[in-house]
Amino acid sequence: MNRRLLAAIVLLFASLSFHAADNDPLIVHEWGTFTTVQGTDGIQLTWTPSIKTDLPDFVYSRDTGNGGIKGVALLDTGEKSRTPARVRMETPVIYFYSQAERVVDVRVRFPNGRITEWYPQATTVGPFRVAGPAGAPAGAENPSQSMIAWNAVTILSREATDVAAPTLIRDREDKQAVHYYAARETDANFLRVTSPHIRNGSQPEHERDLFYRGVGFFTTPLTVKLDEGEREVTLSTGSAEPLAGVFVLTVQGGSMRYQKIERVTAHAGMVIDLNAQSFEPLADVRKRIMDDVAASLVDSGLYAREARAMVETWKDQWFAEEGTRVLYLLPRSWTDETLPLEISPRPDNIVRVMVGRAEVITPSLERALQKQIVAFGSSDPAARQRAAADARRLGGRFAASAVQRIVERNPDAMFQQHAWELLALAGAPAAPGT
Repeated sequence: MNRRLLAAIVLLFASLSFHAADNDPLIVHEWGTFTTVQGTDGIQLTWTPSIKTDLPDFVYSRDTGNGGIKGVALLDTGEKSRTPARVRMETPVIYFYSQAERVVDVRVRFPNGRITEWYPQATTVGPFRVAGPAGAPAGAENPSQSMIAWNAVTILSREATDVAAPTLIRDREDKQAVHYYAARETDANFLRVTSPHIRNGSQPEHERDLFYRGVGFFTTPLTVKLDEGEREVTLSTGSAEPLAGVFVLTVQGGSMRYQKIERVTAHAGMVIDLNAQSFEPLADVRKRIMDDVAASLVDSGLYAREARAMVETWKDQWFAEEGTRVLYLLPRSWTDETLPLEISPRPDNIVRVMVGRAEVITPSLERALQKQIVAFGSSDPAARQRAAADARRLGGRFAASAVQRIVERNPDAMFQQHAWELLALAGAPAAPGT
């Protein structure tokens, strides 16, 4: 064959191959939240949540042993609700976009934390110990492999939407768990996972995303300080990169106020006058801030429906829970270092947008909880129940951090005993009518 003709044919096929790939890129998007609790002095506290899980029952968890993964035993299977940590990594979800069906391997490492929940079922979750034969000692340990991996994840084609959508499991509709489903409201491809460790045997699991959560033993880049009169917050960061998309908000008695700050740099602390904005009815302000936060997420690379899915997922926690908090976008470099993500074959584009959430234990919260601790010391059962209900309403899942700070300043043994008894009762499921 003529060499020129052969070269032309080769170039033609190369061009067709290139344009086929160019017209069908593999795009991956991810979002999630890193929540911390800080005192008025800006110190990030070690804390444990004082409420039950807010996830559907089908989600896999360390709290149920090894999550059904055969051949390995997790090295730390303590309940998440009893695991002290500085950071709660909440609801990272990974989306995939492709026209054609593809198969990928996904691995997320969490060097200074632990993966605690996930769905669909993973191939491996660590750190773990490889189980030995019956009656024999266990095999090799992998104490440093804090990670989760999904092997051979099938990204279904765009045409498979009608087939996959009805297969999504949905087994809890209560208010606690229902926000899990908001993450599905995007245009991402459906996924099929056929891990050998799936509970129901050979039946594959379908989902719109790969979901996981965890706890971290490190500090996040933003420091928030609050003055005793709760009039000013001071924001600072040790990060070399500015923190962008910063929102300072307070929810109080059915009202809300917030301010948006474009960026916080590593220079001297930025002082924010909280009274620069007035409180308005919660329903009115919540819509505005949700739109503002969603716009910041889109500016960082998320698609509009992904951004909306994120704010809808957390609308009751970010924008309705009593308290003062700061939301901010974490730098991509911080995310990649804290939570390395590996996908094979490598996607054409990866967008990762993580939001930091700093909850501030305010002086007024501490005073209100201290009042309830004193009331809990009453011998009247009804008064004790009222105190527990008020403590639950005031502190939510951050009550333990506030109570810890209170008892550290009050050495009275009986007061401390009442504080922890109150906290235990406040963390229990609310009785009807409370």
